[in-house]
Amino acid sequence: MSEDIDLPHPRLIDTADPYEARVRTQELLGCSHKMTVLDRETPFRARVQYRSLDGLGLMASTYGAAVEICCSPPIDMVTVNFLFDGRMHVDDGGEIFVADPAHAAAFCFHEDLAMRWTAGLRQLMLTIAKPRIEQHLQNLLHEPLRQPLRLHGPVDLTGPGSGVAAAVLTLRQALERCGKAGPPPVLAAEIEHNVLSTLLLTQRHNYTDAIFATPALPAPRVVRRVVELIDATPAKSFTVADLALYAGVSERSLHAAFRRQLGTSPMSYLRHRRLDDAHTELLHLDPTTGAKVTDVALRHGFTHTGRFAAAYRQRFGESPSTTLRR
Repeated sequence: MSEDIDLPHPRLIDTADPYEARVRTQELLGCSHKMTVLDRETPFRARVQYRSLDGLGLMASTYGAAVEICCSPPIDMVTVNFLFDGRMHVDDGGEIFVADPAHAAAFCFHEDLAMRWTAGLRQLMLTIAKPRIEQHLQNLLHEPLRQPLRLHGPVDLTGPGSGVAAAVLTLRQALERCGKAGPPPVLAAEIEHNVLSTLLLTQRHNYTDAIFATPALPAPRVVRRVVELIDATPAKSFTVADLALYAGVSERSLHAAFRRQLGTSPMSYLRHRRLDDAHTELLHLDPTTGAKVTDVALRHGFTHTGRFAAAYRQRFGESPSTTLRR
């Protein structure tokens, strides 16, 4: 992940007063915590930026001096904390580990948590509203949660956890490219699904084994119903969770059924429909009016223009700009 953690169009805190820093950070996050300055020789300077997107948020923060931050439940969020230029010593309800630039820290805040930041540490923290990730997990399992979600240990960013970092980078890029208003609903839904799925599928937690258990395949009519829904309303901001809920099956079962019957995934099928719609729009646009391929891509849920162009060329045998110039 890039070490540039500045956020586009953020809410800002810049103060040398630890009390003001703590209170204003609590206001941004909607939860309380205690902060103690451990290093009186290094000047304290809180620089905090925060940007939210519905159930997701990003907070970039540094305090200059070494600090200890303590949190106690209830806290209605899950966080993944990416570190730069320092180390964080963690005691998460008795689970003790060290987070550093190669190992992020994931917290569910079900136990008392203490974090000791070394001087000069910079952090980019992903925040997820707990009801959103719990609902996403239920959609994956297709059954109610028997106990709260508990993520285990640090996130290894040199292994599968690198996918989490990539998903967060996509969120940050979307916030930057889409300006102060943020991404359109179809794109925001795709980004949220990407972040939540990547975290739940790559980081070990107390439901990992249940997620990867072999699913029962639904009847063929389930796939037909979902295909009919997508074909009728391709512009709607569906996620796999939405489609599985509509079909009355788990996300894993729906994915397996699509693979068996159509040789593709539900989201790949949906992306192909959106590519088709983008192709149709480009064919009917007048390039002399200033129409842009990027705007068309964003309207149809594609945040990365390079990947959109590659997928478009693979499907239609020409670049989007070539279609627009016809």
